[in-house]
Amino acid sequence: MLSSLKKKLNSALQEAAIITENIKQQYQQRVTTPESLTSSRSSLVLSATDLGVPSNVNVAAGCNLLAKYEDEWKIIHQNNEENARKAQDVAKQIVSIETQMNQQYVVMSDLIHCLSAIPNLVGKLKDCQQTVKEVQELGHEVEKELEKLEDLCAECELQEYMLEKQCELSKFKQKKMEDLESYRQKVAADHQQRIRLHEEKLRSIQKERQAVFEDAFRHDLKEFKENGHISKIRKDIKQERSMSLEEVVLDDGSDTKDALEEFLNG
Repeated sequence: MLSSLKKKLNSALQEAAIITENIKQQYQQRVTTPESLTSSRSSLVLSATDLGVPSNVNVAAGCNLLAKYEDEWKIIHQNNEENARKAQDVAKQIVSIETQMNQQYVVMSDLIHCLSAIPNLVGKLKDCQQTVKEVQELGHEVEKELEKLEDLCAECELQEYMLEKQCELSKFKQKKMEDLESYRQKVAADHQQRIRLHEEKLRSIQKERQAVFEDAFRHDLKEFKENGHISKIRKDIKQERSMSLEEVVLDDGSDTKDALEEFLNG
């Protein structure tokens, strides 16, 4: 029931709007041209006369004022339409500006958020700077320790080199001592051999002299037994008595000296 009533009301409103628009167009056509105005006036006059209106009554009174108001209403209507178009443009511009402002708001929000994070960032940068300083100090300490380590390595290498050279020196010394010992033993053996040969030579010389002395002793003993004296001794005594101290010639011991020189040079 309500839906049918709503449909009837809508149809009535549409018919009323159509009738109003037709009347409006007819009236505008009449008031826009003087001919239409005169014709309308004449039609009004005619109609008035036809209707039996008195002649002293002006039926067209106020038509000019009504036409003026209609022209102004038309201008106002055009201005309203232009204002509506401009309002639409302004609305579009407002929407565009609103979009830009939203974007700017987002950008400003991000900027404000970034700016609000600057103190924290500055603190972190200070912490990073302190950390970098500590790392630099640690790097200097590490460099110093590395230099100490290099010095220690060089010292260890020097000690190893010295130990190696000492070992080589001890081996060389031991070898030379062995060579010296062998040479000493060889020299001692040669010396013992030379001493033994020299002693044998001396013994042979001593034996020869002893044999000569024994022969001379036996000869002197025989002569003493036969003659009662030794002629050689008596001659020696006479010569000793007649000889002066300057004429005494000592035995230089050339045999002994030659044997000693031969022993030392051998």
